[in-house]
Amino acid sequence: MSTLLFYNFKGGVGKTTISVLAADHLSRTGKKVLLIDLDAQASATLFLKNSYGNIVPKRSLYNSLQKGSLRPSIFHLDKNLDLIPADWDMSLWNQSLEKLPQYDRNLVLQKLIQPLKDDYDFIILDIPPTLSTLVNNAVLASDYIILVLQTQSASYEGVLRTAKYLAQLRKDYDARFKLLGIVLYLVSKSANSDTTIANEARKTFGDAIFANSIYHRERVKRWSNEGLTHKPNDVHDRRTHKMYSLFLKEVLFRIGEDK
Repeated sequence: MSTLLFYNFKGGVGKTTISVLAADHLSRTGKKVLLIDLDAQASATLFLKNSYGNIVPKRSLYNSLQKGSLRPSIFHLDKNLDLIPADWDMSLWNQSLEKLPQYDRNLVLQKLIQPLKDDYDFIILDIPPTLSTLVNNAVLASDYIILVLQTQSASYEGVLRTAKYLAQLRKDYDARFKLLGIVLYLVSKSANSDTTIANEARKTFGDAIFANSIYHRERVKRWSNEGLTHKPNDVHDRRTHKMYSLFLKEVLFRIGEDK
């Protein structure tokens, strides 16, 4: 079982979208997947609500975190896909951890995910673009982290800062998470600035950059607003899904599960 985290300090780079589509694609290849939405804005939850209908777990994620078991918050979406949805009350979680020792408060999520690992092939964590105890928890609960680099200057700088932050957290906790690589995301083939940032990233990070980039597609925006579709006769559906599929095959290869 592997826990995946797509991350960048910078907001608006597409972390939630790539997390949802990764969960969808991996589940459709026969992998048992749990997506945990840790962001109080609940964007991943809304995306999947638009796809599957109303999502009402027996207990909210925040209450489950307080009570020490995540199982009552799991909502079944499809044959191989489950979700733990977020709500506004997740904004209270950082404050609720202040009674714990500084070191221990960053390891709560890791301990609560552990009992779920035998039930899933992948657990994907979606988090807000912040520095917080919640994000520290997600990082330290992860096995593999993929940095999301939208081909813009601010996102590039965000990746550089994020890499330093991850290195420090790994050192402080002797953590074993692996930085799996950097995906170039929402790339526009026609924009000179995108090409410049992409080339700079490849020069700086070398083989850490995934060979398969994710290009900007209007179809993804429609999926977010209206729900995911998999129409084999729709050329836009087919091409967009193929792009994500190729990227995720590379993810599995780097993990060692698709050789």
